[in-house]
Amino acid sequence: KQWYRVRDDKKGYEYFVNAAHLHVLHPQELAPLSPHVPNKNKRIEVDLTHQVVTAYEGERAVFMSRAATGARFKDGDFRTQKGTFTTSRKRPSRHMAAGEPGIGSGFDLPGVPWVCYLTESGVSLHGTYWHNDFGSPRSHGCINLPSSAARMFYRWSLPAVQPHEQLV
Repeated sequence: KQWYRVRDDKKGYEYFVNAAHLHVLHPQELAPLSPHVPNKNKRIEVDLTHQVVTAYEGERAVFMSRAATGARFKDGDFRTQKGTFTTSRKRPSRHMAAGEPGIGSGFDLPGVPWVCYLTESGVSLHGTYWHNDFGSPRSHGCINLPSSAARMFYRWSLPAVQPHEQLV
């Protein structure tokens, strides 16, 4: 078997991952989508009522996905806030954690894919591998998407990020 050593971006730990579970991403798989469309004509709308995220070019919807946005839990109100936000920074992967895992609404999730940050506090659109309950609020404020949909939004939204970069 072949293994890859992967460094955790939050805690600095090194993990060994079976190569059979990984896929090397080629530049064309990360190339920006619709680069010819001016930034002012691109927008993403998050419908909190219907738990749907839609990408628009002008008035035309070009992509839509079910989502799982923020929820209210016993130990806090984490509902996704309404407003107008800009994707100002992105990372292809991020270790996300808050609170104590297993206690209340704590979580510790390494390798969250295709992260498009909307706020300085970390609220983002991102891929989700730990559940497939899209269509129901269940996050800590982020917009959880199927990983394939998150990758599309990552590639489509601005700023464009080169394969060897991450905007932190």
